[in-house]
Amino acid sequence: MKKVFVSLLAVILVLSMAACAPKPLKDEGHAAWVAHGQYKLADGTENNWNGKDSTLYEKSALTPIALNDVKAISQEVYDVLSKKEVKYLYKIDLIFGTNDAGWTTNCMIDGKLHRANGSYAFKIAACTVDADGDNKVYAEDQWIHDPKTANAESLTPATLFEPVWQEEADENGFSWASNPVVIGGPGLYTLVIAQYKNTSAPNQPGYGIALVLKEKKEGIAYEEVVEYVPADHTYGIVGSFAASNWGSGADVAMTAAGDNVWTGEVELKAGEEFKVRADSDWTYSWGNGEENFKCEKDGTYVVTITFTGSEGAVEVTAK
Repeated sequence: MKKVFVSLLAVILVLSMAACAPKPLKDEGHAAWVAHGQYKLADGTENNWNGKDSTLYEKSALTPIALNDVKAISQEVYDVLSKKEVKYLYKIDLIFGTNDAGWTTNCMIDGKLHRANGSYAFKIAACTVDADGDNKVYAEDQWIHDPKTANAESLTPATLFEPVWQEEADENGFSWASNPVVIGGPGLYTLVIAQYKNTSAPNQPGYGIALVLKEKKEGIAYEEVVEYVPADHTYGIVGSFAASNWGSGADVAMTAAGDNVWTGEVELKAGEEFKVRADSDWTYSWGNGEENFKCEKDGTYVVTITFTGSEGAVEVTAK
């Protein structure tokens, strides 16, 4: 009888402890919080910004956690968050900087402007989910960060660069249109994101993001951005035309035509697109604003790039 009583007390104690355990701070207004980017998931799957693939959305979904769970991830991050009024709290393990995204983004490291591979960039989205037959359709309801609605701060500035939350770009070109960038080097990280109870405002972040390095990995190095000197580079025309095929062939070489001016000729067919780039590489390229130049009719075209300081402008004329 005594053993039965002791066992019963043990069961009651366990149930009591479970009942008192802090509950995960889950956002009941959204079906999921999901990580977007060209990072790798912990199992090695390359995400590629999810690509509207429901399987990737499922794998990229963050896990809601209680505030006390942060202690096992990082005592320092817990100490910061314990001083905040946290409304929702999530985590996920991700691998950054080990796969080439094919594009670059800028960030600040130790107060200096650097260029990072796109596999270091990411965003979080709170999503709704609708059923489409047997499939789930995810829709981003809130991007974090996001202009005017989601001001996020970096809780670990040694590993995460968070751009300024303002419409006008700062002296380094950062604004709320810029992505958060991992600056702790290639590796497996635990990402922790909290939504605070206060509302985002210009001087009041509504979210906090932390990146805690779990395992260093071999990957892609950062490159410090130095002043661009046009004369230190070569220039060529690259595009969809057959000789180039966007760089799988040779760029059409441009020659110096004066101080900080380079020019070249290219045969184009209607509908073909092109840009000017430096050093047969995509680190520096110039188009028609943010777009490619597009040929309207067959012909020979003279392409000229002129630099004012480090800023290049391209002019295209039919020959």
